[in-house]
Amino acid sequence: MNLRTAVTRTAPFLLLAVAAFVLWRALHGLSFAQVAADIARWGPSRIAGALTLAGGCYVMLALNEQVGLRWAGAKVRLGQGLFASFVSIAFANNIGMGVLMGGALRAGLYARYNLSLTQVAKVTLYGTATFSLGASLLAGASFLRAPSAAFALLHLRPDVGRLLGAALVLAPGLYVLVCGLTQKPLNALGRSFQPPHPLMALAQIGFGLTDVALSAALMWLLLGDASPQFAAFLGAYLISMVAGLMSGVPGGVGVFEGVMLTLLPSVDRAALAAALIGYRLFFYLTPLACAALLLAVRRAPLPEPPTPEA
Repeated sequence: MNLRTAVTRTAPFLLLAVAAFVLWRALHGLSFAQVAADIARWGPSRIAGALTLAGGCYVMLALNEQVGLRWAGAKVRLGQGLFASFVSIAFANNIGMGVLMGGALRAGLYARYNLSLTQVAKVTLYGTATFSLGASLLAGASFLRAPSAAFALLHLRPDVGRLLGAALVLAPGLYVLVCGLTQKPLNALGRSFQPPHPLMALAQIGFGLTDVALSAALMWLLLGDASPQFAAFLGAYLISMVAGLMSGVPGGVGVFEGVMLTLLPSVDRAALAAALIGYRLFFYLTPLACAALLLAVRRAPLPEPPTPEA
């Protein structure tokens, strides 16, 4: 085993250990009763709202993938595409290594519809670009609006943070411009592909913005009275989400929570711990259970028709 392979395999476990330490340090003074009391305060309305927001996220992701399928030149019926995209996204979110795992899951699910590996790779790339565009625009806006004290938590100078925010805001516009000006197919990794039409690129930004905003609103809703202003919360949420995705840990579990606790030191610990539990339950585990059930039903053999009596 070479050094690069060893680092790749051990890094997620090291990050998970660090995240566990951060969680312990931030939450070890809390009792189960304190967190349970905050969970009880959600009530039916907040639970219904969280489930609605989670459903909205997955609907947006599934619809965006249907546009990606058209861009990849795949002919898949809407119902078939929605099923495959929901199942692959739900499993990839929980298993980790989202891009690689999502591509592998799509390859298996779309194989029955005669999609080539190149088309599956294009669909996966399209979805990844959509999330990146939405996250970039929202993160950039958060950086531009953030108070100077917020950058101290990230060990960034305020002027550097605002410069980074401006770059993140401009990136989606640059993407649309490149899509509009590039007339010839691009070559990458030995494959050739035509960039999306500018209108399709704008649709990607819209889908990405809506998806990220809805998922952030889900956790913000669960915080209730303890929640900070949404703009301030959004910046911490986006940084935590990206950290979780880059960690390679399944679902970013532990890493996401540790970064959130670090970036929101003024938020009540019990309320934040309860919101983190609810976020995992409503945004990750509930869709995963639904996807597993749908997959089991789809693969179950159909009952044989009754034999007519002689």
